[in-house]
Amino acid sequence: MFIDTHAHIFMTVTERDISLEDIISELHENQVDTVVDICGSEHELEYHKSVEETFLKNNINFYAAAGIHPQESSNFIDSDISWIAKNKENIIAVGEVGLDFFYDFSPKEIQLKMLRKMIEQTIELQKPILIHGRCGEALIFDMLNEYGFDDKKVLFHCYTGDLETAEKILKKGWNVSFSGILTFKKSADVLEIFNHTSINNMFFETDSPFLAPVPFRGKPNTPGKVRYVYDFAANLLNMKQADLAKQVRENFNKFFNLNI
Repeated sequence: MFIDTHAHIFMTVTERDISLEDIISELHENQVDTVVDICGSEHELEYHKSVEETFLKNNINFYAAAGIHPQESSNFIDSDISWIAKNKENIIAVGEVGLDFFYDFSPKEIQLKMLRKMIEQTIELQKPILIHGRCGEALIFDMLNEYGFDDKKVLFHCYTGDLETAEKILKKGWNVSFSGILTFKKSADVLEIFNHTSINNMFFETDSPFLAPVPFRGKPNTPGKVRYVYDFAANLLNMKQADLAKQVRENFNKFFNLNI
């Protein structure tokens, strides 16, 4: 019933030592039947392909997106990224890509150069783009405009930018995804953006293994816990969980051109 639009399965398994069996068991327990696995390198995408059948055999829709995270820009700026295009049939989107000026892992100029590469890759492959923005959302918005993205499919994952930029994003018909941050007590800014977002442009995610929702905050996150974000959002919207899940599934199918 529920969809996790953004999770890092390789990191969840290898860095948090959570088994695939436990991940899948929790997905079933919480009625989560679809996961988008974010792959930030060729190695991570190959891992995705190696475990894909395990998810499918357990009746979990398991999709991949691929792109260079802005924090990794310095590590990959001179690397061959043709693996993304070569895997066109194995991915449903390019991402997560964007700008992150909160941390100083890659210089601004390098991040901007990498984002241009990723935007151009998105255009070449005719895929949706999944955006990571932190202290750089307005600049990302301007760059997408520069490339003529009015009619393109754009999803800002785990949006924590300002309301003004969020309103510009939503006015374009682009989309915003909410993570476990929505459930945190000190999340008034995210809550305000949530209240300005139409359910037709709304997605939910875990960003596993990060940002576990209440009551798991501070612990490793897993895709099955996206249900708690849906629960919280449904209460805010005064909707039944099933009705919200149905709407998000419609959004998901339309955005990714799928039929699940």
